[in-house]
Amino acid sequence: MSRGMYHTLSSLWIELLRKGLAEDGQPWDWTSLGLKSPRGHSEAHVLAKSDGVWAAQTLTECLPEVFSRVQVESFLSDGSTFKKGESLVRFKGPIGTLLALERPFLNLAAYVSGIASMTQAMVNQVKRAGLDRPPRVTLTRKTLPGYRDIAVHGVRVGGGFPHRVSLSGGVLIKENHVAAAGNIEAAVRAARSAAPHGLKIELEVRDRGELDQAILSRVDGVLLDNFSSEQVREAVEVIRAQGNGMFIEVSGGITLKTIADYAISGVDVLSVGALTHSASSVDLSFLVDG
Repeated sequence: MSRGMYHTLSSLWIELLRKGLAEDGQPWDWTSLGLKSPRGHSEAHVLAKSDGVWAAQTLTECLPEVFSRVQVESFLSDGSTFKKGESLVRFKGPIGTLLALERPFLNLAAYVSGIASMTQAMVNQVKRAGLDRPPRVTLTRKTLPGYRDIAVHGVRVGGGFPHRVSLSGGVLIKENHVAAAGNIEAAVRAARSAAPHGLKIELEVRDRGELDQAILSRVDGVLLDNFSSEQVREAVEVIRAQGNGMFIEVSGGITLKTIADYAISGVDVLSVGALTHSASSVDLSFLVDG
């Protein structure tokens, strides 16, 4: 991870941890305020209650910035797999502080690690197809506001890739752009008139007729939206017969059960909204040591 990316993630984790504390009304935790440790400090650990891929190392390293009296020992780096029953992180500090950090830390760590876990599972399914150049597995923009950088981090840790991390990251002409412009040709022309020259022009197509129009419009790439795997194979043959090097993306309804069907030679990208809108958080527990 580059220094700039690390700094961006660290700042975001710190902001979200502080928001979590504010939402919980800390420090007025009446349940915990009367508790005292006979040693002056307490210890706790995070226990995995399911298997998964860890993606919360940066979050763990940020904890002392928010909880200055807490010492942290992490047993995993980003991308490490863990099994149910493993101890992942250990904490030492005042009992009230440990109990305050429990929920915001677990919520964030479980969320990002859940994305990494699902991504790795999908990437492994694609790899099993044995292609010389397997398609990249990417997320989409189906992320909660404020959480996109975290989602991108989780996907990258799981072996996937970002797509457009913002609208300025690429040109993707979709059905609403076509409707607003009047037709595909006009939408492509409008995008070319406004976009920086270095960005590729990609067009979402929903059937063979729109694919033919995309080829005539000489776009740089197409997104095959909600095509069956057989329709994708046919589209790849049509596109490759043109010899134009057109970029091919497949998206729409791809799940862990179906992604292997779309690991097709000639496809460049499988973009999967489920990586962020349907990933289950890994199951973690925060336990104070008695």
